[in-house]
Amino acid sequence: MTPTSRGVWRAAVAVVLIGAVATGAAWGFQRLTTRRGGIRYVTRPVAYADISASVNETGTVNPVDVVQVGSQVSGTIATLNVDYNSKVTKGEVLATLDPTTFRAAVDQATASLEAAQSSAAATQSGILQARAGLESAAANLRQVQANLRSAQANAGKANAQLALANLTVTRDAPLLQQGFIAQNQMDADRTAAAASAEDDRAAQDAALAAQAQVAAAEAQLRSAQAQVKTSQAQAAASQHQVASSAAQLQQAQYNFSRTVITSPIDGVVMARNVSVGQTVAASFQTPTLFTLATNLTNMQVDTSVDEADVGNVRPGETAHISVTAFPNVSFAGTVQQVRVNPTVVQNVVTYDAVVIVQDTSGRLLPGMTAQVAIDVGTRTHVLTLPIAALLYRPLAAGGAPSAAPGNGTPGVPVAGAPGSQVTVWVPGNGRPQAVPVVIGLSDGQTVEIASGNIHDGDRVIIAQVRGQGRGPGGPPGPGGLGPGGG
Repeated sequence: MTPTSRGVWRAAVAVVLIGAVATGAAWGFQRLTTRRGGIRYVTRPVAYADISASVNETGTVNPVDVVQVGSQVSGTIATLNVDYNSKVTKGEVLATLDPTTFRAAVDQATASLEAAQSSAAATQSGILQARAGLESAAANLRQVQANLRSAQANAGKANAQLALANLTVTRDAPLLQQGFIAQNQMDADRTAAAASAEDDRAAQDAALAAQAQVAAAEAQLRSAQAQVKTSQAQAAASQHQVASSAAQLQQAQYNFSRTVITSPIDGVVMARNVSVGQTVAASFQTPTLFTLATNLTNMQVDTSVDEADVGNVRPGETAHISVTAFPNVSFAGTVQQVRVNPTVVQNVVTYDAVVIVQDTSGRLLPGMTAQVAIDVGTRTHVLTLPIAALLYRPLAAGGAPSAAPGNGTPGVPVAGAPGSQVTVWVPGNGRPQAVPVVIGLSDGQTVEIASGNIHDGDRVIIAQVRGQGRGPGGPPGPGGLGPGGG
């Protein structure tokens, strides 16, 4: 039981009930009473003892690792190879889906990839042809450019010859009039000039034709360059289509492989959620087909710890677990983790403490309700008193609790966490005397006295009853009060 307020209260209620029964039994042999009204007091001694404190809670037994196996594709369950409690190994086939549609998708994707690859090969051939056309157009341009230069040179020569012939005619005309040359010479000059003019016209026409050929060759070169770019773009598009078709084939093959459901771990089948012929729809979320546990000999108990106790629970502390199925067996465990995420139910706050349990016998099963006792502290040879003494308050006349020391309100049963200061009552001076003490650990029956003006062998009051005493003339007990059975 925890040393905290809640744990002490639960134990104290039980102890007070037991104390009431004990008080009734002791009534027959109480001899000493107060001088006032026959009030009898039940006392217990303060003594040295060993105390072990624990937090007692309930929890649920679960496997340490649970894996939910689902299907990433939709289909119909074709075969089931395992059932509840089946032991499985990693990679073992658990079930299969009908693969017909997935195999057809693989075949279709394969054909699409082959078609894309053929188209890509054709575009590569087109690039080669376009590049050959470009080279031919470039060579033709170079040739016609050379022809143009030759034609332009011929046109220049013809023009020079025409100019010379015209100059000769102009020079010889006065000489003919003066009789220095014969008429036939003049006729020859004029014939030569006419021939030169004809040659000049032919040369100029040839030059113009060569220029036209150059322009046509340049246009052909530009067309060839454009064709190369077009072929390259087509080839790039074909390569993209090949990549897309390859990805579609890979996806189809992956989906086909997902028709075989395998175990991701070594473990045991805890649950099977499908049957042969059942349709599995994975459109919106992955359906769970099997629930696997890694190892049922390594279990954990998820324990709900009250917020009043969680401060005393730490990783590494020892725990003792029991279940209804094996009431006489105590399983040893260790606190692995105290999770900070709270659970709030009807304003009650609890925290999950994970306790690891090794159960090689396999007796602990998932879902069992477990009683968990977590050892939170041990004290050896410390001063202790009964926990019922923390709840006692003396009754005034009429049976109401007397006023607590230092205030004007009725006494309230007080119990607290280690380090809390509380009040206990001892016999003395004709009436109970209050003694403040600081408490430590509690095991539910006794509580450690960390400090206070109380010593080994002192008696503390745990209850009082009214009875038919000997009246005012009776002999007083020690300090004016009668001790109870101790």
